[in-house]
Amino acid sequence: CLRDHNGVVKPDVISYNTTISAFANAAQNCENGVAMAEEAEALLFRMKGRMGIEPDSYSYNGVILAWARSSGGLPAVKRAESILRSMKYPTIVSWSTVVNAYAHLDSALKAEALLKEMDHNTRSFERSNNSHARIIPSVVLYNNVLHAWGRSSDGDASKNAEALLDRMENTTSKLPKPDIISYQLVLTALQHSKDPDKAERAKSVLDRFLASTHGQNFGATYNDIRNSYNCVLTASTYTSADAGIQQRKQAARILVETLRDMNHFTLSNSGNANNVVGPNQESYALFMQGCAHLLDPDSKDRNMLLKSAFHECCKKGLLNRTIWNKFCNALRPELAEIFIGELASRNGIGLEYEGLPKEWSSSGPKS
Repeated sequence: CLRDHNGVVKPDVISYNTTISAFANAAQNCENGVAMAEEAEALLFRMKGRMGIEPDSYSYNGVILAWARSSGGLPAVKRAESILRSMKYPTIVSWSTVVNAYAHLDSALKAEALLKEMDHNTRSFERSNNSHARIIPSVVLYNNVLHAWGRSSDGDASKNAEALLDRMENTTSKLPKPDIISYQLVLTALQHSKDPDKAERAKSVLDRFLASTHGQNFGATYNDIRNSYNCVLTASTYTSADAGIQQRKQAARILVETLRDMNHFTLSNSGNANNVVGPNQESYALFMQGCAHLLDPDSKDRNMLLKSAFHECCKKGLLNRTIWNKFCNALRPELAEIFIGELASRNGIGLEYEGLPKEWSSSGPKS
């Protein structure tokens, strides 16, 4: 605080900013967050009306944050954007707060529009000596927008997520390159989409991700790789029945190739050529489900693929009740009875899951 010539204590910028910050924190936790945001904004206007007190970026960002946290829906976020627009020199915090606020609503389109504006500003001022103008969005901010597309109800959400990933991959400026999370968010968006070609597109994103793990120091783990493969299996398995014959054939091909590739992919920095990624229980369950959904019940290939995957799963000790049930349901009833009967006869076991050899389910959680 400051004292005037009469010795009266007057608030200074720090006093105002501290109070605005308190309202921003209260907006997140109290029942009427909008009222707290309104109080914060009122303080900002009081600062503007006082001689000798000029609001700084902390003042504006505090009000923006209050509106973003207020749970006031789209009108509150639009108000936060209007505060952003009123700033002479918005900071990365100013932009990011508003972009993230839109991203947390079903407003991915608006969040990306602001992100594009940030990108444009970055490119426009890369050669400028004006440090205020050079705002470079982080990869975290990009990922928040990708996540927003993954949760969006927009029919083109997965396509927009892919387009944003393309922009990240192909940028020649100081804008961020995609990281592990970027690729996984796009794969998640694709596996949840209703697009008939989602399996093929997911496989393309996976291939780009795997190429990146070799060309960049991503630090990708086996779980990262395995989860990404499983996203492609999911996209293939749940390709719509209305997708058309060619799209479903393509999805079936990708399903089979993906499970095969999982048994051969090794991280280049693992130092162990035999330490492949390999499928897990989720992978085998998805594969059984995919065979049942995508392949003709009378197809010999379907039954061959099911039996081959089942034996592979059992050999690795990964069988669980879910995989067993999906396998039995995927076979034609008469073939299932014959096959399970052969197993029972050959191994001296019953036909129920509890009677199967313990070594078939010796690895991984039992579910």
